[in-house]
Amino acid sequence: FLLLRARELGLPEAQVPLAWATISAIATIFGTPLSALSDRFGRIRSIAAGWLAYGLFYLCLGFLAPGNSAILFGLFAFYGLFLAATEGVEKALVADLAPSTMLGTAYGWFNLASGIMLLPASIIFGWFYENAGATIAFEFSACCALVSTVLLFRVKLRAD
Repeated sequence: FLLLRARELGLPEAQVPLAWATISAIATIFGTPLSALSDRFGRIRSIAAGWLAYGLFYLCLGFLAPGNSAILFGLFAFYGLFLAATEGVEKALVADLAPSTMLGTAYGWFNLASGIMLLPASIIFGWFYENAGATIAFEFSACCALVSTVLLFRVKLRAD
């Protein structure tokens, strides 16, 4: 959907792979340092910051006007920072919560749950995209990120 939106916003077809490469490069460069920050500031705070960044990215991508390729590449770089800030930290949180003898099983369940939830999320997003427009679809995802962040803190507070 990100690449489809980039094309809708006027990104030339030849530059679409560069937009995806931008995400990958930024995530690769900043993955270790941003994940390491979770050791200092805590996993929950780091994940919450990443999810809020995700929401901001989706909000911006939904409202971006066509013809802003430079801004679009900046947003894709920002998305790379979201990935860098969350992927490793989410896995580290799984390691923190799971008993050491069950780490493999815990990672399996984490990836299974993530994968299962991606299907309905993509279907809902696609339905909004086709029936209500890209802006509504991206706003919906931004709202989901905000709600997820609030729920993350509620669950954490109950656990404490």
